[in-house]
This record gives sequence, structure tokens and C-alpha cells, in this order.
Amino acid sequence: EARPLVEEGLRGSREILGDRHPDTMASINIMASLLMKMGELQEARPLLEEGLRGRRETLGDRDPDTLALINNMAYLLMKMGELQEAKPLCEEGLRGRRETLGDRHSDTLSSINNMATLLTEMGELKEARPLYEEGLRVKRETLGDRHPNTLSSINNMAYLLMKMGELQEAKPLCEEGLRGRRETLGDRHPSTLKLIHNMARLLKKMGKLQEARLMLE
Repeated sequence: EARPLVEEGLRGSREILGDRHPDTMASINIMASLLMKMGELQEARPLLEEGLRGRRETLGDRDPDTLALINNMAYLLMKMGELQEAKPLCEEGLRGRRETLGDRHSDTLSSINNMATLLTEMGELKEARPLYEEGLRVKRETLGDRHPNTLSSINNMAYLLMKMGELQEAKPLCEEGLRGRRETLGDRHPSTLKLIHNMARLLKKMGKLQEARLMLE
């Protein structure tokens, strides 16, 4: 229902204000975000590319809005499986946010996580590890151990260690993440249930079959 209204608004902005007017670029971004939510990634891509190009030309490479679009473009490419294309954008976005916002800003932490996720998907696990470690450390210090974002980072770190075969290191993180989800979301929340299965899978890999079976009962 929203799509025709957004399309009409974008079309009107282009005709009246031009393609580089801030309101038009805002409409481009809204349209691209809507298409991404609808799963229409191929349609969203040229709009995001246009929006990013416009932001670079009018605001520069280090403006927060430009950096946000760099991050969104990288995320879209990752969703499309275009990992090699996404990598330089992830790197640029992270570098820009470190320089303009500092290492502890929430937007910087988001870019750190995106970069680590991309590297993990590319199989560059050793390169991903220090980024996941940095993100988790800062979130513990700034948000606390039970914040949802911290718990997500704990789970990401545990998942990476499992992929690296570092099962002994992964286990306490899996246990902490599961405990945190139980305390904050309850035993039957989908996120908790997912972690229960992850914990059971880890125990099975460690040869602890009885413990794994008990986790699933």
C-alpha cells in the first residue's frame, strides 16, 4: 500500500525540485529502503547507487548521511551475495565512522559488526575475529552484559569461534549468551530456542552427546 504513495512522492520531487535536491534524495532513500524491506533488492540497488552518488556530490564522503548510505549499500550487496563489491564499501564506511564518530559510537559499532560479518561470510575468519572481539568489548563497557546488542555480539563471537574450530573458547560464550537470553527474553522466545539448538550442536561437536541430548529435552 505504501509503495505507490512513495513512488508518487519521489516522482513529484524529481519533477519540481530536481534530482539533487535534499528532499528528492531523501525520497530516493525512502523508496530504496521500502524496496529492501519488500525483498526487491534488484530494484533497490540503482536507487541506492543514485542516492549515494548524490550524497557524495552534495555532502562529501564523510558526512553522516553519506556514511549511512555507504553502510546501506554495502548491506544490500551482502544480501545479494555480492561480497567482493561490498567489501570496499564496508571498509570505507567503517573508516569514515571511526574518523568522524570515534571507536565507541553506536554507528561505528554497527559498521564494525557489518565488516566482521562480511569477512566471516567470505571465509576470512582470522580477519573477522579482532573486529568481533573489539565490538563485544566496547558493548560490554558501554551497554552492559545483558543489553540485546551485547548479547548479539556474544553470539556472533561464539559462532565465529565454532567455525574456527575453537570449541573450548566458544563454549563459555555460548553459555553466557543462552543464559542472557533466558533472563531477558524467557525460555520460549525464538532467539532463546535458537541458542539452545546452537548450544546442543556445540556440545555434540565436543563429543558431549548426553549433555547435548539434555539441552533439547
